[in-house]
Amino acid sequence: MGGAMSIVRLSVLGDCVYAPNSDGTLAMGDYDKRRLTGRMGPLVDSDLPVERENAKTRDRLNHYLARTWSTAGARLAPGQPVVLMVHGFLFDPKQVVSPEPKDTDNPHGRVYHFVETANLAEEQKHHTTSWPMGLQFAEDDGGESGVAIAFGWQSQPGFASSLINHFKNFYARAYDKAGQAAWVLANVVDVLADMLPGHPIDLFCHSLGSRVVVRALAMMATRGLQERLPRLGRIVILGGAEYVVEAQLMQQRLTSLRLPGRPAIYNIVARENDVLDKLGENFGPRTFGNSQVIGHNGLGGNRRHSHWIDLRIDGKALREWMLRRGMAISGDNPDSVWDHWYYYTHPGNMAFYAAVLRDRTRWDIGRMRLGGVPEGVPTGLFGD
Repeated sequence: MGGAMSIVRLSVLGDCVYAPNSDGTLAMGDYDKRRLTGRMGPLVDSDLPVERENAKTRDRLNHYLARTWSTAGARLAPGQPVVLMVHGFLFDPKQVVSPEPKDTDNPHGRVYHFVETANLAEEQKHHTTSWPMGLQFAEDDGGESGVAIAFGWQSQPGFASSLINHFKNFYARAYDKAGQAAWVLANVVDVLADMLPGHPIDLFCHSLGSRVVVRALAMMATRGLQERLPRLGRIVILGGAEYVVEAQLMQQRLTSLRLPGRPAIYNIVARENDVLDKLGENFGPRTFGNSQVIGHNGLGGNRRHSHWIDLRIDGKALREWMLRRGMAISGDNPDSVWDHWYYYTHPGNMAFYAAVLRDRTRWDIGRMRLGGVPEGVPTGLFGD
């Protein structure tokens, strides 16, 4: 039973939300309720209820998600995942989507696509792995295999304009834009929670996308969306570039709320990512507290958290533990310590993330710990 798209696409420029064309190319002009494309408007960070401009955007967002869901999620079954995917650094939703994923930096065309490839080496070289396919979503089954929601945000600010207009390097400027996109993500979760009563909503992110996700959770805890937090099921973070201190603050806020349920966070780290982690720590905006990143240091300290687990995906102990459970993972490319994308370009890694989202009992954090899962962050660039 095919024919109905099982993906919903959103694009965000700053705090402004767009309904892109079906392939993800940005649609300019005001939102058209018949075509389901165009600029919905800004979602400015504020407590709910929102002011008039935000309310107008929310009305359009509600309309868009409800209408697209009528086909994308028409055959969604209990137990099938609904996953909000959030990419990382150096993507531009304004670029045109190309038939060849490597020819565009639009996230919908580069990682949120359904393009089959026969050349794994080329896919890994250009880091164009399909996230929806890797997470085992079908392109056109109306949600029978679950629904992917592709959240594209502007993470490629101009190098010169960042310095001249904002007096920041372009990585720090992208970090700021991630903070803007976070409130949009929180609003999307809020709308989906109304549309999907009783169905968990998962988040999957890479690199600087972790800033969007962690900040969104913290905002939900303090902006009138606390009751939505238990609706979040699992959060998978790959090579997270968010600061440890920001993740700690988010965890403290969630703990203080004494919620009836909490999202389970799987923080995937790798030894080889040390180099790019250091770039994030050195070129991101300065902050108080632990300014290492969660992809390098987890939540910091040696304490275990019931709703957070650090998994070093290139560690020998974890690889062997996974092999005994039928998962052939490999967190890094042995030929390149600069490889920041092997988290999702390695098929075995994506199969593991898909299992976390689909075989929820087997890959429950508590159950994994009972099974003796090796956990923890890397201790050095070359140590095992």
